[in-house]
Amino acid sequence: MFLEVKNISKSYNSNSILEGITFSQEKGEIISIIGSSGEGKTTLLNCLSGLIDINSGSVKLNSHQIENVNASKRNISYVFQESPLFPHLNVLENILFNLNHYDEKELEGLISKTSISMLLKKYPYELSGGENQRVAVVRSLIRKPDLLLMDEPFSNLDSFNKKKLKEIFFKLIKSNQITTLIVNHDVEESIEISDRIMIIDGGKISILEKPEVIYKHPKSLKIANLFGEVTFFKLNNKIIYIRPENLKIVEKSQKKITVISSRYTGGKYRIEASFSDNIIVLYHNVHLKNGLTLFFDFNKEDILKI
Repeated sequence: MFLEVKNISKSYNSNSILEGITFSQEKGEIISIIGSSGEGKTTLLNCLSGLIDINSGSVKLNSHQIENVNASKRNISYVFQESPLFPHLNVLENILFNLNHYDEKELEGLISKTSISMLLKKYPYELSGGENQRVAVVRSLIRKPDLLLMDEPFSNLDSFNKKKLKEIFFKLIKSNQITTLIVNHDVEESIEISDRIMIIDGGKISILEKPEVIYKHPKSLKIANLFGEVTFFKLNNKIIYIRPENLKIVEKSQKKITVISSRYTGGKYRIEASFSDNIIVLYHNVHLKNGLTLFFDFNKEDILKI
């Protein structure tokens, strides 16, 4: 494994933030870290980067033990929510700051792919949020880090710039096989970009698995709701939990519903309907009138076992 983290713990006085964090990561793998505020996600990144010391545990990166190595010598790049640029340096000077050796052709390629060639002589105060983060991308990747850490790097961007920058960034990460850990509150985005997703709960890893596995086989209702909408109803004296998209309208079944509302959500309609004493949610490709009586069904393998 390229990154091996064993039993990392971090506390402040008697307040435990991280407890026994253990995981490994392959070279070029992207892991998104998800969890509620205050669960230790950013603290984990700070521990790995060397910005804060750990109380116990070990970190091995590219065959080197680094838990006691100075942050500046760990060959780890860190992209923050608002990546700080030196205000007195222009963009190119910021990118190359404290960098003794670099590949000029590679730099030209990164500048071209991130479309910042017109920004090189500008200063940070002249940049938009999206431009700032694109500069941060180039500054990080030109250093060829063994590990790239990202702490909600797109959260302050509008949807257009976020989508554009995300596509650029992750193509570069994958093409350069850069091992990446990203803290992200956007679960849908995490599912899209990640090889695996780590959920931290109470300072511990509650799950580390492929996105599709977590989505289809969540360990709890809390995790199921975190990764998408769940609808439920009582059937044969048993509570059924299932994703709305797995409920299908059929010509005939023993499960009859009455439409309460039908709202367009982009490419499909979100249907709320009454079923026995329950209100359920499902999706359909056409608008359905309120009060319409229909039948639905589902596959048993789509039932969430939670």
